[in-house]
Amino acid sequence: MNRLIRSLFALLLAISMSAAHAQGAWKAGPQIPQGANEVIGAVVKGHILVYGGQDNNGPMGIFWDFDPASGQWSKLPSNPVPVHHAATAVVGNTMYVFGGFRNPDSGKTNWWPESKVWAFDYDKKTWSAMPSLPTARGALAAVAVGTKIYVIGGAGIPKDISMPDGLYGGGPTALYGANEVFDTTTKTWTQLRPMSLPRNHLDVAYVDGKIYAIGGRVGSCFSGGWSSNVFMNEVYDIATDSWTTRAPMPTSRSGIGISVIDGKIHVLGGEGWIDNFGGVFRTHEVFDPQTNTWATYPRMLYPRHGFATATIGRRIYAISGVNNAGGAGPLSVLPFTDVYEP
Repeated sequence: MNRLIRSLFALLLAISMSAAHAQGAWKAGPQIPQGANEVIGAVVKGHILVYGGQDNNGPMGIFWDFDPASGQWSKLPSNPVPVHHAATAVVGNTMYVFGGFRNPDSGKTNWWPESKVWAFDYDKKTWSAMPSLPTARGALAAVAVGTKIYVIGGAGIPKDISMPDGLYGGGPTALYGANEVFDTTTKTWTQLRPMSLPRNHLDVAYVDGKIYAIGGRVGSCFSGGWSSNVFMNEVYDIATDSWTTRAPMPTSRSGIGISVIDGKIHVLGGEGWIDNFGGVFRTHEVFDPQTNTWATYPRMLYPRHGFATATIGRRIYAISGVNNAGGAGPLSVLPFTDVYEP
């Protein structure tokens, strides 16, 4: 009997190890020279661009170029008005940066929602201003579909309220379900049907004619006792300009990163609060739109939120961010790069 039990245990262990191997693994990649909280990532011509950053003084405006082939980082020029909590997407060889927060004109270090849009020409290494967002907001998300970029969700200053010092923890905050699309060919904006649940600190992904808006927070754009994370998984059908809900994300979180491999959506990291406890996730959950199901995959090497993600081929890169929750004390910046291969 003992031999039979040992044999069954060995078989189950082998099956478990085989399943874990089939799901892939994370490994360490080259560290970024200057890590930061609230960075965003994009891929242009096989290179990973990491922009943004936030410290106690506000936006940092860091901008780095990583070449996976050589493993080398190089510095790029920042845009004229740096922001944090922005969104980015790429069309052709141009990286676009939408909205975000800057310091208010009052000189405070609160969060002032920005409407500016900047385009970085990778070949010329120059920035240029684009037509502004119809809705000024930060902590938003964006995804490119062909030559159009869909900019979704976020937070800003409520209408009819004077807030010259910008947004602050515990203060009034407008949450947006806004779904505004920028045509990079005509340089025009169109407002489409908004999400059913206005929220911020979400992320979005495009798969087979549909845009998936996953996670985020409600109540405020600040974490801690002012907001709550959501499990929400909404999908926007571009052809019908309509939203529907799909299976909710297993782990409620905000400040996440999203990548797509083989039509499946990988949702990484993030932060969350339960009562007085704030934490950061290593979580790696994968949504299959075909089956409307979620699966748990191997965790990242480091817990993080406010980090940059990028996908090249079938590799996912998770870069920098911080490993403690906002509002839980001084932020601990990660310079590390985690690389996932299925």
